Amino acid sequence: MSRLSIDDTIVAIASPPGPGLRGIVRISGPATAACISPFAETETQLSEIVSACSLKATLQLDPTTRLGCDILYWPDERSYTRQPSAEIHMTGSRPLLEWAIECVCQHGARLATAGEFTLRAFLSGRIDLTQAEAVMGVIDATGAKELEPALTQLAGGLAGPLTAARDQLLHLLAELEAGLDFAEEDYEFITAEELAMRLADCKTTLQKISQQVSGRKLSQTSMSAVLVGWPNAGKSSLFNQLVSGQAIVSDQAGTTRDYLSGSLQLGELQVELFDTAGVELGDAPNAIRAAAQRATQQQLESANVRILCLDGGRETNQWEQEQLGLDDYYHLVVRTKSDQQIESPRSFEKALKTSSVNGQGIDELKLAIGHLAVTLQNAESSVVASTAARAKTGLRLAAESIERATQANHASMGEELVAAEIRVALDQLSQVVGTVYTDDILDIVFGKFCIGK
Repeated sequence: MSRLSIDDTIVAIASPPGPGLRGIVRISGPATAACISPFAETETQLSEIVSACSLKATLQLDPTTRLGCDILYWPDERSYTRQPSAEIHMTGSRPLLEWAIECVCQHGARLATAGEFTLRAFLSGRIDLTQAEAVMGVIDATGAKELEPALTQLAGGLAGPLTAARDQLLHLLAELEAGLDFAEEDYEFITAEELAMRLADCKTTLQKISQQVSGRKLSQTSMSAVLVGWPNAGKSSLFNQLVSGQAIVSDQAGTTRDYLSGSLQLGELQVELFDTAGVELGDAPNAIRAAAQRATQQQLESANVRILCLDGGRETNQWEQEQLGLDDYYHLVVRTKSDQQIESPRSFEKALKTSSVNGQGIDELKLAIGHLAVTLQNAESSVVASTAARAKTGLRLAAESIERATQANHASMGEELVAAEIRVALDQLSQVVGTVYTDDILDIVFGKFCIGK
């Protein structure tokens, strides 16, 4: 899609399909006026107009057919695409609309592809990638609850904070690189203490944006929950109890190598439950186990409800303690194997006790998952779901880079390493807003649009 020429003049029907009192034909490109003028009689020649206006016109579709219409014309970069653009508002008959498009094409335009008008708005800098996705959110909205976050995002509700975060990092990077350029002059542009404070501010900003993204509204069909934990923590047994699944269960750690999924019906709500491979730290010893870890991480990042499973038959290990220390990351903490008798450590105090042997806590867990799913569905947010799914990973990687920069600064490892990590964070944020993009990203975002948008 991104390889399409933006110098072409494009045309498409912009009004919804089906009969209607009025229909819209949209044109954009350098030759907009030249493509319309030969068959549209207007009070003023389009080539002479220098500012946006609305004109009464008559279309001469063929020697015997004349049709009154209104033409909205933008002759310069103040249009949606920042190109000369026009809209022909006419009778909403599909054959007549297609007839008008044929006339435009006969004089030099071509049919637009799906989302090409919004793509041009993005490529010209009129909107960023989050706002382009918001356009799709507005189009797809079926009610006020879906329309409100899409309009907020279209107005810059996410673009503003992201731009502010990038500006923070850019200014900090500029000071660090200035210091590196004058390293031999023994002049300090920024102290280690100030650097630590500024990095902390950047981290806080990213955390706020991540919370904004994670709190998005969710559609009825997008709800999912994932079981995550150390190998042999009882996840597969719990999965089988919840969804009557057939996950392989064994006392040997690492039995699950690929994620499994099953439907969990909770009243009128259906939740897709995922069982994942046990978390393994460090480099995986073979390609299969490495792929299993990647699949686990992907499911963890995309799930709406994250459930941390702790083996109730033993003390928690260091990784599990670290996970328990993550504020609000896991929606539920479950103690499996509660039928096994050990003295409960403090780490289990807030955990929901379950047993796949005697069924303890299974119904309570189902209710808790259902309650969370409904709560998340109704959560207030200003981010559309498609943006949240795409931005989540980039924001996480940016935050991880800032954390590494903080650690490098604390350990006095050198401003070169700190600057390198800040560049990585900037690259991730640039991909979220679209200042850095690939053809694949544009195909994914704009391929969902309909023709004429």
